[in-house]
Amino acid sequence: MKKILFVMMLFSFALGFSQEDEQYTEILEKQIETLQLTGEKKDAFIEISDKYYEKIKATRDSEGSKMTKFKELKAIQDSKNEEMKALLSEDEFKAFKELQQENRSALKDRYKQKSKS
Repeated sequence: MKKILFVMMLFSFALGFSQEDEQYTEILEKQIETLQLTGEKKDAFIEISDKYYEKIKATRDSEGSKMTKFKELKAIQDSKNEEMKALLSEDEFKAFKELQQENRSALKDRYKQKSKS
């Protein structure tokens, strides 16, 4: 059940191309601000985030079953987390994971509201 909700959240993130890009930018800015990243670390964080954002969009738009896409999206997320773990300090990475959880919860709430409509 959790896997299905996760997939639905990822797909709901992609409801509108410009809306999606705007949401991504807002989330990225919040993460940078919360983690208080500056300089090279901030640049590397943005580069990693952008790379995986593009992979997520490509996977979401690809052909294939929902389960196949879910597995691909999960692998992408795991790879991103590994790169972030290498970039960020232990405390920063812990805060990053908490931000990810908040984003998932917000996406879940938006999906539930759209389902009720």
